[in-house]
Amino acid sequence: VESMEAVYVAGDSGSFPGPDWMPKQAHMADLQAEAAAKNLLAELNGQRADATFKVELMCIVDSNNKGMMISRTETSNIMLPQTILFHWTKRLFEWWYLRKYR
Repeated sequence: VESMEAVYVAGDSGSFPGPDWMPKQAHMADLQAEAAAKNLLAELNGQRADATFKVELMCIVDSNNKGMMISRTETSNIMLPQTILFHWTKRLFEWWYLRKYR
């Protein structure tokens, strides 16, 4: 956070430089939080706080019986066709990701 010492932000509460398509999703918040934690530790230890995060969009758009994989970075765009495999991949990932919060 500008003008505040040892204060960092991650996720939807922050305003970060990046492309206009930069997503506001949990995956990005995880990447931002990792950089924020590294920067806070560096600052508290008297070191330079220069950790950054990679801007990327990765998601599966699910329609209850099929899913489509979408990936975007500053250098590439990938959109894979709908298949039942992506539907089940998304369900498995949601279970895996959310299990640590339940």
